[in-house]
Amino acid sequence: MTFRYVFTGIVFYFIGGRKIPLDRDALLVACFSSGSTLLWAVGLTDVSAGDSAILSYTMPLFSIPIAFLVIKEKMLPRELLGALVGFSGVVVYSLTMGHGSQPLGALFTLVGAVFWAAYSVYYRKLRDRDPIPIFTTQFLLGSIPGAIGSLFFPQISPGISLAVDVTYIVLFSGVVLFFLWNGLLRRGRVGRITTLGFAVPAVTIVIDSIRTLALPSSTAVLGGVMMFIGVFIANWNRDAEETAEHV
Repeated sequence: MTFRYVFTGIVFYFIGGRKIPLDRDALLVACFSSGSTLLWAVGLTDVSAGDSAILSYTMPLFSIPIAFLVIKEKMLPRELLGALVGFSGVVVYSLTMGHGSQPLGALFTLVGAVFWAAYSVYYRKLRDRDPIPIFTTQFLLGSIPGAIGSLFFPQISPGISLAVDVTYIVLFSGVVLFFLWNGLLRRGRVGRITTLGFAVPAVTIVIDSIRTLALPSSTAVLGGVMMFIGVFIANWNRDAEETAEHV
């Protein structure tokens, strides 16, 4: 986490004109983002893979009411239904995974999902600002909790594999991933865009099937189909609804 945030923040710092905004909204983005990642990572120590998937993907269910409270984005029934159907698909898919979690770990993961929803809403709120300086604040300040934790749990093994891993998490899961997520939320309603997140575990089912050359179980297929249906419901007839409920 620390490497990801520090090096990604440095990249955004230099390509964003060396600006580090410290206004209230930028600081909230940094707090919610780092909190989401940290709580998810800590939660994994006491939460099974199946339970982590379920709890993490409650995010769209939280993002819709948070968007209503923070940016006054009206809650559309279609988006709520899509989020519920997509989440139900995650629950079905999780039946193929192991379960068994400690309450505290589950709580950390759930709060992490709330934080994920919160900074997604703030991406939408700050859509009229240059996103790159916001990213700089998000990652540089967001690296502080991880840096402090690393002092107590140092686990660095220098080598080629570390260099490859750092490059991947900085360029792909850092710069590219957050830039795309921010770009989507700048252009569309929170309820519609966050529901698209259900496509990630659904596509993972397909990729795993291709990688292992094995057909997924019927339970996994059903879960994946439900996730795609949830995405479809939330995005169907989008133009007409966005015209009527313009934000």
